Parts: sequence; C-alpha cells; structure tokens
Amino acid sequence: MQGFFSKGEYSGTKPKTFLQVRGKPNTLPLKTVFLLLAIATAVVFCLPYRHLFFCETVQFGQFSEPAENIFISPGIARKEHAKILRMLETAENRVNAFWGEKKGRATVIVCATPAEYGRYCPNKEGAGCSLGTFYGNSFIVLNLYGINPDVISHEMCHNEVFSRLGWRKTTFAIPQWFNEGLAMMLDYRFVNTPNSAARYERYLKEWRLRTVPPAKKLRLAEISTLNGFFGGDARHVTLAYLTAATEVSHWLLLVGQKGLIQWTEAIQRGDRFEVYYEIENLHRKITPHPGNPVRRLDQAQPSE
Repeated sequence: MQGFFSKGEYSGTKPKTFLQVRGKPNTLPLKTVFLLLAIATAVVFCLPYRHLFFCETVQFGQFSEPAENIFISPGIARKEHAKILRMLETAENRVNAFWGEKKGRATVIVCATPAEYGRYCPNKEGAGCSLGTFYGNSFIVLNLYGINPDVISHEMCHNEVFSRLGWRKTTFAIPQWFNEGLAMMLDYRFVNTPNSAARYERYLKEWRLRTVPPAKKLRLAEISTLNGFFGGDARHVTLAYLTAATEVSHWLLLVGQKGLIQWTEAIQRGDRFEVYYEIENLHRKITPHPGNPVRRLDQAQPSE
C-alpha cells in the first residue's frame, strides 16, 4: 500500500525517514508543521461535513442564481427556472400564512440529479433536506426528482424553526417529533387542508387506520430523537410522521398561531420545551378540545 506521502518506487538505497528533512533528523520546518496540521484538520472536519463545504461554496461553482440566494444546477434547463421559482413562492406564502411572517433566510440549492443532491445533502435519498449550522448559516437542498410545493414548504418550516431558535436550541431543546410534526402542517401530502379542525380529524383518521391491531403504535417518547424518528423501516418512518402530525395538529387546534408564537418566544427566553403543555393548558380554558389518543400512549393510558 502506497503511503500518503510516498513518491516513486524503491531505488535500492536506504530511504530517508519522513522526519529526516534536509539532513536534519527528527525535525520539521515550522511551515510544514502548520501545513500538515491544516491538512489533518481539513480531513477530520470535512469528511463528515463535506456537504456543508459544498453548500457554503455553491456560489463559486456553475450554479445559476435566478433570484437572491436561490441557486439552480446547470443540469436543469433554464425553461424550468420559472416553474421552480413559482413553487418556491407558493411555499413562502404557506410559511407566511402559518407563522404570520417568514423569518427564514436559507440559501436554496436545487439539484438536477440524485447524485448531485447527495453532494449537498447528507441524506442521499429524498426530495429535500434542510441544514442549519452552529454559526448561523442555513441551507435548503432540493432534488429536482420529487420537488413540489409540499416538499419545499416542509423544509422551509424546518428552517423557520432554526431561524427563530438557533442551532443549539433546535438541535437540543426540542424533540424531533415536534419539529417534524410542525413541518407536516405545511406539507399537504398526507392531509390537504390548512383548516386546523379538519386537519386534526384527517390526521387522526389516518393514524387510526395505520395502527389497527396488531399494528404497532409509536409513543412520542420513542420518536423524540433523530435516530428514534428515522431509525427504522419505511413503515416506521411513515408512522412516525403520522404520530407527530396528529399530536401537533391537535395542539395547534387548541392554541392556534398565537400559541405557536408564545411557545417560540418562551423557548427564545430559555424556557424548556415543556412550556408546550403549559401553553396548551392556558388555551384549553377557551377552546373545546377533542380527545388525543397519541398523547394517551405517553401517559400509559389505554388508547381510544
């Protein structure tokens, strides 16, 4: 196996060791030391997070920028750009209606092929992903194969949470089921209605159909982490989405947009996620509430 720094074939003479530079055994020029440290740092950092490197440098490549912070692959015909921009606008309108105001400012990257998509998104499968960094930058990566307003709205909602709460709180302070359930409120692939009452009824109906015994039910505690939510087969992930969407749609039926903003502001102030339930209790006094069998699973009570 050829070493990283080896060069050429063995000549029959005793080679110098790596540290024997310019006849000075066991010493290295300071400049070389810094260069090697830089290379080592780049290797350690960039391999697991190389997709972020590509996202951060997308503006220096051949992607076109038909609108500010929207980059479209050179593999996508220009006649498709207007259609993509219209879908982005539709998604932005959903975010504005749901949150009251869109604060997310993610860079949008639209890829032409699944292979190209895998270069910018850590998950090579799917139609879209959102990335947020600890230093504040954020990206929405979209795959032309499967792109639609629902996918875009879903990822924009994730980015909205990130933009309002920041990387640390989004990563560590809120459960995955809430983040995904919230995004499903703007994603009409399961339930196609923005009406809060109809939305909960339809998610609950779909959840009941998919959890008829002996089918397994998922507790919210089981899908609180990234691995818990996505660490299963396709049926598990689908049920995780439905469980999250049923819980969050029930909560929003009670608290509305006002409660959502109250929750966001509370987390921004440093409150724990459990303020979610406190806000719900405040609104229960005003809003009649139906039963929620998803919540009962976590309370160790019989499901309906």
